[in-house]
Amino acid sequence: MAAAAVLVTAVAATPATAGKVATVQLGNGFYAPAKKTIRQGDKVRFKWTPGFDLHDVNVKSGPQKFHSPLQAAGTYTRKFKKAGRYVLYCSQHADMGMTLTVKKKRR
Repeated sequence: MAAAAVLVTAVAATPATAGKVATVQLGNGFYAPAKKTIRQGDKVRFKWTPGFDLHDVNVKSGPQKFHSPLQAAGTYTRKFKKAGRYVLYCSQHADMGMTLTVKKKRR
């Protein structure tokens, strides 16, 4: 009974506006999808398709700059706190990029 009360309390304490997690795949020469729209406060999990080539995620233009580690496999998750248009690219492959649009949080 006490365990159920603790579980209910933990669930009730989680804010409803914690944000969603969207996934973007990275692979040899691509981000998929190439265009994605999320809400302010959401996270994007960049997921590498295992391979030999190294890739990363960098901001060419956008309201906030960041870069992920250079890696051949694994994931990198980023929370987007600022609304706007982010043009992302891989520093190892000039033709590999995507556009991420972050819309303002609903009130």
